[in-house]
Amino acid sequence: MEIYKKPAITYQNQLQKLKNRGLIIENEEKALHLLESLSYYRFSAYLYPLLEKDKEKHIFKEKATFDTAFKMYCFDRELRLLLLNNLEKIEISFKAKLIYVLSHKYDAFWYTYNTLFKNEIVQNKGIENINKLYVDSTEDFVLKYRKDYLNTFLPSWMAMEIVTFTHLSKTYENLKDTSAKSEIAKYYGLPYQILENWLLMLTYTRNICAHHSRFWNKELSIKVLKTKKELRFNWINQNGIARNKSYIYISIIKYMVDRINPKNNLTDKLINLFDKYENIDYIKGMGFAEDWNIQPLWNN
Repeated sequence: MEIYKKPAITYQNQLQKLKNRGLIIENEEKALHLLESLSYYRFSAYLYPLLEKDKEKHIFKEKATFDTAFKMYCFDRELRLLLLNNLEKIEISFKAKLIYVLSHKYDAFWYTYNTLFKNEIVQNKGIENINKLYVDSTEDFVLKYRKDYLNTFLPSWMAMEIVTFTHLSKTYENLKDTSAKSEIAKYYGLPYQILENWLLMLTYTRNICAHHSRFWNKELSIKVLKTKKELRFNWINQNGIARNKSYIYISIIKYMVDRINPKNNLTDKLINLFDKYENIDYIKGMGFAEDWNIQPLWNN
């Protein structure tokens, strides 16, 4: 352990540092503009794959260019936007199913009943969060509810509209009622234990994408559970597939979106993205199977 003492350096010095390490800069004016717009630290994640094998020496491979790194950045950005669009559909669908099943089995305020949940501390924190959102919200439906009703809590179909996807995922995981969880999971053709794991992965992915962090070739921190039984709907061949690479994460998004909108065009958009950025090694960098596009999930 040591004290961090690296000083801030100017854009021009940042560029010079890259040149000194062997990076080819085709257009210095453009490179300076991008360093100013993106920040050196964020952009360095896309420079890292261009370094020689001994990364600690910070020497770039022969013929490594600034433009190659920028194309990686652009690919990653477009990929995140594509995934965010589909994650929104999954979040809305899951929210609707969670509200419907539990409101009919119990009542509109099921999320406030500690007896329904495994961990009372987690549940109470969730209620505190909803109460804060309720008090602070300027949504029209919340303002009208506060004006018209004496209830302390919002009904679940309102409350779940103002919470995050992470909150929804934790609420599902914390439920004691496995029959209700199974009913929700059945809609997606999954055992509830797999849906719990997938929701963790989906909210994690959503947070990466929403905060503009690198996703495409990242070793992701949540490992996807291997499905031991064959799923009801088209899925991938999991043999030899990394459980923490973007391929299996993207495959889960595709599987879930197929339940919501079977005529989605995610496969076509992904293929178009790979065609647009031919420098992206999606087999090695993202963990894609070599025959991914002919597997049932992606070729339906």
